Amino acid sequence: MKRIATFLAGALATLLLGGCAGLQTAALKQQSAGVSISPSTATVRGGATQIFTSKTSEALAWAVNGIAGGNSTVGTISASGQYTAPEFPPTSNSVSISATELSDPTKTATAMVTVQNPLPQITSLSPSSISIGAFTVTINGAHFAVGATALMNGTALTTTRVSSTQLTVTGTAAKNQEGTVTFTVKNPDPGGAGSSSLSAQITNTPAIAVQISPTLVTLHAGDRQRFGATVTGTSNTGVIWSVNNQGGGTAVIGYATSQGDYLSPGNVPNPNTITMTATSVADPTKSSSATVTLVNPTPVVTAVNPASIGVGAFSITVTGTGFVSGSVINFGGQALTTHVVSSTELTASGSATSAQIGSVPVTVTNPAPGGSTSGMLNAQVVSGGNVVSAAAAVRFIEQSTFGSTPELVNQVQATGFDTFLQSQFTAPASAYPTPGSMDSGVGNVQTAFFLHAVNGPDQLRQRVAFALNELWVVSANKVSDPTGYTNYMSALTKDALGNYYDVMKDITLTPAMGHYLDMVNNDKPGTGQHANENYAREFMQLFTLGLNQLNPDGTAVLDGSGQPVPTYTQDDVMALGRSFTGWTFPPMPGATTTKHNPEFYGGQMVVGSEANHDNGMPQKIFLGATVPQGQAAEQELDTVLTIVFNHPNLPPFVATQLIERLVTSNPSPGYVQRVAAAFSSGKYNSYGSGKRGDMQATLAAILFDQEARRGDSPSTTMANDGKLREPVVMEVSIARAFHATTDGTGFTGNASNMSENLFNSGSVFNFFPPQFLIPQTTFNGPEFAIFDTNTSLNRVNFVNAIVYGQISSNTKLDFTPVINAGTPDQMVAWLNTQLLHGTLSDTDKQSILAAVNAVSATDLKNQAKAAIYLVLSSSQYQVQR
Repeated sequence: MKRIATFLAGALATLLLGGCAGLQTAALKQQSAGVSISPSTATVRGGATQIFTSKTSEALAWAVNGIAGGNSTVGTISASGQYTAPEFPPTSNSVSISATELSDPTKTATAMVTVQNPLPQITSLSPSSISIGAFTVTINGAHFAVGATALMNGTALTTTRVSSTQLTVTGTAAKNQEGTVTFTVKNPDPGGAGSSSLSAQITNTPAIAVQISPTLVTLHAGDRQRFGATVTGTSNTGVIWSVNNQGGGTAVIGYATSQGDYLSPGNVPNPNTITMTATSVADPTKSSSATVTLVNPTPVVTAVNPASIGVGAFSITVTGTGFVSGSVINFGGQALTTHVVSSTELTASGSATSAQIGSVPVTVTNPAPGGSTSGMLNAQVVSGGNVVSAAAAVRFIEQSTFGSTPELVNQVQATGFDTFLQSQFTAPASAYPTPGSMDSGVGNVQTAFFLHAVNGPDQLRQRVAFALNELWVVSANKVSDPTGYTNYMSALTKDALGNYYDVMKDITLTPAMGHYLDMVNNDKPGTGQHANENYAREFMQLFTLGLNQLNPDGTAVLDGSGQPVPTYTQDDVMALGRSFTGWTFPPMPGATTTKHNPEFYGGQMVVGSEANHDNGMPQKIFLGATVPQGQAAEQELDTVLTIVFNHPNLPPFVATQLIERLVTSNPSPGYVQRVAAAFSSGKYNSYGSGKRGDMQATLAAILFDQEARRGDSPSTTMANDGKLREPVVMEVSIARAFHATTDGTGFTGNASNMSENLFNSGSVFNFFPPQFLIPQTTFNGPEFAIFDTNTSLNRVNFVNAIVYGQISSNTKLDFTPVINAGTPDQMVAWLNTQLLHGTLSDTDKQSILAAVNAVSATDLKNQAKAAIYLVLSSSQYQVQR
């Protein structure tokens, strides 16, 4: 029985073990040894290492304070168990090291590490030679802990920790310490320990001292003062100069040169005292300073414009030197409200009385500190004669530029219309920049246009080029290449004050126009086909002649039935289309001209191949003239352009277009005829070359005509005089009136909101036609074609934006002249003169004053803004009369 029992027990054990092998393995593993770390505790200095090991053969994951691999704050540990302490102990200087089996995360072990401050190291002392007395030494090295203390010969010094690699210490060297001394650094606990030592020498040499001369100076803004500095106690006598502890100084406080010259700023800073300091190169802790009190300069007046002033309201410009913020022009001893344009130019407005007829002294007074008055120049107050009134000057400038400025008003008043016009005819053209390789679209061309329009000195040229642009339309909705548009606008700018024939030819050959109206790659038609007629048709209808024959006064020639007589026939269009064949894009740089050059805008169009030019049969009869056969493309282009140029329609057609763009939408037939005569003869009084199409003679006739000058006195204005300011002209004229500083940005989008997206007209017919009856009237008003509920509101919104906001971040207006005008009544008077040329009615003036006076009397800025907003948004300003 005992054997049976033993057998059964063994069999049962075998059965259980054989059937549950997994349970057997797990049981054996549970019995194996756990993870252990050696050492279990350690003390490690900052930056030092400690190796931890484990007896297990399993792969381990190491962590510091539970962070796998650790980090820079608690230290790091490698996969092999090497722990590297941080440079300085963490907040708790004790960290835990853990090792965990990757195969069984329940098996882990932990060791504790006490992290101590590192051993500090000294690498250099500056200076290494110390004079007896108070000293400052910079200690450079490594592992300087917070609370580190520097010691000299074992005595602690006052220590400032700049960083872990630099300390600044101060102390006092006694005479009995003369000789070699040692410096050490000790880090605080935990593990506080000292560094090795470095030696320095304490010498009984004189202390370095700096003395500046002079020490007190009063200086006019913009003047120069030389300072000297004497350095003792060292052979190195060099100094470094600073202004208000700023090396070299700034534009606001002035500049210091390396030679000790102080260059004061152009304007007195606040406060008006500055400190000029000389600091020893040998010992930067030694310096000496001088106090400079800055006062305003004594102003000097060199010219007064206009020199002759009529009785009544006037604007005056004074040029000279030494003008500052707060400078005031005195007229006959009375201070005028003055606008400071620059340190060399002031403007002001005032009113001359009949009692002042004769010589009136003009001076300039600068404000405190150092307030002083200039010498005197005289202006002449006259009661009549040829003096140009401010109102007449404003009107003349509005018609010949993109808008008046106080300075231009003064110039025209001082020199007259004729001199101003002559100066504009000779002003160099503002150039469009060559597009960059990254330019796309016409955005930069638009920006350049507005930059020229606002601040260009060649205002008449720019204004006429813009008018021609609206006549000879190229739109970026088809031609958006910046080079093409640049060359197109450059051609208009060049020819605006030249001859209209050059306008016709140069614009015809611009690749922009060639592509826009399909003259480019317009080839000789095959048998039974027609050349492209697009450019031929628009060239006659829109750019040169018009649909109907014209009398010399611009009225239509009528047939026996009272119907207008057409200028040209379909046969004329077809013939001209044939004459315009054979032209292609200019060749790209380095390329050879082919029949059809690739699209390129860097020059004028060229003849691709004479074989593409139609110079054969049938004979071309164009506008009644026979075009000779066999002509080359270039020769035939001149032939047909000359036929158009000599057509009787051209002078009244161009005269009407330019008058409408510059002066009035409703010129009388007599006005048109007088200007057309100047165009035909090429002469107007002393203006012009005597050649047909002379633009200077034509423009002089437009601007000097009796109808143009009819409104120079407000009492002579007629109801149908003037024109609605189109959006582009309106926004630029406002910018010019208020001395806009701009890079040309912000204008395009605003004009687009008012339905005049510059260079992006919807068709060849421009944004608005030359003839458009204002609803419910018999008056022509081309610009009213884009004036509706939305655009009228956008006009007012634009005014609101520029008065209470901005055109763009880089386009700012200056309302200072209005703010400084004085009372609300004086503010409105300034605006009436500069913007409305004296046409503001008493009723409207009182309405504006009521609104302005509703603003707090102490808030001059917002009173001025209210007045500006109301005037600019008024119909009196929106319509240029």
